Amino acid sequence: MLTDWIKNSKERKLVYLATVIALVIFGLGFWTIAHRHSLESTVPNHFKDPRNLLTSYARNKASLGRLCVFAAFAMFPLYFLLRTKKINLTKELKKFISLLLKWVKLFHVPISVIAFALITVHSIIMVFYDWHTDAVDLTGVLSYLLLLPLGVFGFLRYKRKDKNWHYYLSFAFVFSMLLHTFV
Repeated sequence: MLTDWIKNSKERKLVYLATVIALVIFGLGFWTIAHRHSLESTVPNHFKDPRNLLTSYARNKASLGRLCVFAAFAMFPLYFLLRTKKINLTKELKKFISLLLKWVKLFHVPISVIAFALITVHSIIMVFYDWHTDAVDLTGVLSYLLLLPLGVFGFLRYKRKDKNWHYYLSFAFVFSMLLHTFV
């Protein structure tokens, strides 16, 4: 299925594995949403509000998603370090950064697929079950709306048909996600 898009067999296997992990995350997320009322019977009395249970579950997914996003975004500072002429790097350091960049590029798409699943579960729970019209939720919706074309243009990047939109959207997404996190 992905052989026409992803030529590297190692990366393709990692993307398949990440897709399976993402489907498991979706399944567990939707199971948690569907059984949110039965989950409260095992929770102590001071934590009986099912919205708090679901909200804390969603926030855990957001924290993991944020870590995945920064792991996937680690590629850009490494590119910057290699391409900038103002910083004088030794040959050994350039070789080390090149090797590190090779590994980061290999895991970029699988980590991004897992991050998409985590952020989608977080977004569904927070929008449909704990919506507040405030800056945090609005920047979260903006971040998610930027994440959708970011993923599409990311896969178009394999065929070089994205016209650098993936690059620009990644910075906009990280900025809006930071705004969402720290507002």
